[in-house]
Amino acid sequence: MNNKHGRLLALTSKTDTKLLENYLRLIQVTGVGPSTILKTCRLLGCGLRSLCSTHNDELIGLGWSSEQISQLTTPNKSVNKVLSWLSKSDKHSVVCYDFETYPELLKQVSQPPLVLFCLGDINLLDSPMLAIVGSRRVSTDAQINTKTLVSQLSACSELAVISGLAIGVDGIAHRQALESGMNTIAVLGCGVDVVYPKRHAKLYDSIANNGLIISEFLPGTLPQPSFFPRRNRIISGLALGTLVSEARIQSGSLVTANYAIEQNREVFAVPSNIRNPNAEGCHWLIKQGANLVERASDITDVLGDKWTKQASLSGISSQTTKKTNQSLASDLLLDSVGYESTPVDLIAQRTGISISDLLGQLLEYELRGLVASTSEGYVKLGG
Repeated sequence: MNNKHGRLLALTSKTDTKLLENYLRLIQVTGVGPSTILKTCRLLGCGLRSLCSTHNDELIGLGWSSEQISQLTTPNKSVNKVLSWLSKSDKHSVVCYDFETYPELLKQVSQPPLVLFCLGDINLLDSPMLAIVGSRRVSTDAQINTKTLVSQLSACSELAVISGLAIGVDGIAHRQALESGMNTIAVLGCGVDVVYPKRHAKLYDSIANNGLIISEFLPGTLPQPSFFPRRNRIISGLALGTLVSEARIQSGSLVTANYAIEQNREVFAVPSNIRNPNAEGCHWLIKQGANLVERASDITDVLGDKWTKQASLSGISSQTTKKTNQSLASDLLLDSVGYESTPVDLIAQRTGISISDLLGQLLEYELRGLVASTSEGYVKLGG
């Protein structure tokens, strides 16, 4: 796929087989990472696609072994598999490091993937993104917080949500983005055609049809534990910032946050109950200087107004917001609902309102987005 100026945008089913094969050789040379390959190209003054035809003595002079040179110059066995995958759908494509569509932010990471296998709309690679990650065993609070923040972001920003399609916060962030009309991108720790986890098959299809799924691994590659940290560097590398909704100290979410720090990106964290072990990671990040997040504006204020929608699009004037905040500040019922699940009988005790009347008022507040119902009672949102 070329643009009108002849620059490559992506490899598709109509791609020159030799060109595809050259890129596939690059990513399967053992013991040579992306940074070494890019450095080799700079030293030799050649492009990625022509590196495969470099004279052996030049590579030997740069420290390449005879085995590595053989892998670089020998026809790649994966090319037919990738061509077969590309031919199955117009939504299948391959974006390489030196293509116009390759994201500039991702080029800034220490080990940028040379090849991205894509399922969906590759134009989304150019979107401003916010990474949202967190616990797999997500608490009720974190579920509500993640949904609320994504919903708020959809109303006030042009950000796309990027995550890892994992169980818990990742899946919640993807789903809420789709429901809110936001773009969303999933980065996989397996082949782009492998649905993992299986329970997210419907979500996978929704993102493929309405967003973008990407992976640096060849189609058909099954997930392995070592693949997920590699995936995480791409999630943070594509994003302007990473939001950790909930996480333990030793977790993949903190790996992603640490990558974001190394990549000089913003890190955001949502505080929670100090007795919640899944909150320890977020509290640690905040102690280290991460941005504390209570509402979407805590994110957009830091990232700047470049990705913020015009105020008129939100449909809420500053005067209306001020009046709403004033009325809520003196609202006895709202004050009686905590930021953790509050039983209905406790709310009734605090307000002196009968249970029957209380349930009707709580329903009204839920519809207004002020509270959310849980199996244990009600939780206050925002404010």
